[in-house]
Amino acid sequence: MKSLYFPSKIKVAALELESILTIKKVNDQLFLEGLEGKLILCLAEKLDFDFEILLAPDGEFVTYDENGTFGGIIGLVQRGEADMGVMGLTISEKESKAVDFSIPYADYETTFVTKVPKQMPKVSAFIYPLNLNVWILYALMILAATILFQRIMFRKATLLGSFLSVLGSIASQAMENIKDTPWRRVLFGLWMSIATVMPFFYNTSFLSFLTMPETVPVPRTFEELSKAVLSGKYKCLTSRGGDDRDKILESPTEYMVKLGEIIEKNNWEYSLNEQFADLLDDPVAIIISKIALKIYLGSPPYVNVKVSDDSVAVWHIAINLRKGFCCRERLNDIISRIVTSGLHGKWLNDIAFRDQLHKRLEVKHEESESQITLADLKMAFSALSIGYGLSFLAFLAELLIPKRFDIFYF
Repeated sequence: MKSLYFPSKIKVAALELESILTIKKVNDQLFLEGLEGKLILCLAEKLDFDFEILLAPDGEFVTYDENGTFGGIIGLVQRGEADMGVMGLTISEKESKAVDFSIPYADYETTFVTKVPKQMPKVSAFIYPLNLNVWILYALMILAATILFQRIMFRKATLLGSFLSVLGSIASQAMENIKDTPWRRVLFGLWMSIATVMPFFYNTSFLSFLTMPETVPVPRTFEELSKAVLSGKYKCLTSRGGDDRDKILESPTEYMVKLGEIIEKNNWEYSLNEQFADLLDDPVAIIISKIALKIYLGSPPYVNVKVSDDSVAVWHIAINLRKGFCCRERLNDIISRIVTSGLHGKWLNDIAFRDQLHKRLEVKHEESESQITLADLKMAFSALSIGYGLSFLAFLAELLIPKRFDIFYF
């Protein structure tokens, strides 16, 4: 038979953190708000105990030194100053040597977020339809066709004249002064097929890029993030007082360890108590748990950041208990009921919805403009001006260069 005994007074180690745990005292009565606050109140009601909140003096979730001594919330529990610790602390082998754990009541999945990528400038949209390798291959193919046609197909054409004829065929211009034999017709037909198909694919893709411009590429996985950080293109921040940095350094993957080392070296961090989303205006990635992401930054379709496609790992969140705590079995029974009834998930959704609703109400609504502006036509006018300029230069060259200096034909 299970013992119904539970201590009448419990000391709880925690930190004050907006939307997670906030403490208010009214007429000597303690009121808790936030996700972990609701958990403590529910446990206190069901297990019939009074509680005292002990805030970690160093303001940290968890710290660790080489002597095996913990600081932060776990330090209070390890030293016996508190009976239990909350605030989304994860179960790990290192901490289990200092404290005991309840059964898990949530998952801690570590991911990273970046700012929603901007659209790439339309002025450079000419290069979007083909990637670099295709552009290089296409250029080499044009040069090869230039040499081949100059030697075999054209009558007395210079290398420049052959190049301009081949280049003009891509722009649907006629090719003249060609030696007419059956096998040369086959060669010419093959090239004209290429000169027709490639521009067709390019034009259709180009129009689609103009209709829906490509976005600036951002890291989508931790491997891509590690490469971007190591190359100096991005900064990566971990939460102040959390242990995400330690978990990255303990990863068995080499690129994760390198990422953790550069974060450690530069001491890149952010605070959940600040408007850390503003940091994303720079090329910055923020490592954050999905629970904190949902509370502080929103959830789809209202999330205003780009979430990574993968995660570091998933850990179980549990209440930390001092070694030898008498009533872990009774505590686990109530936690099990909270989890299976979906209460913790409901608390999370309610708080996330409330906080994000307040933020969205503060944002001024602006009607999107659907009119075409000069900025939208900038690329078209630029291309037209460049084309007219080159055409005018070619016209002047034809007028001014004497016939005896013909550079197109021998």
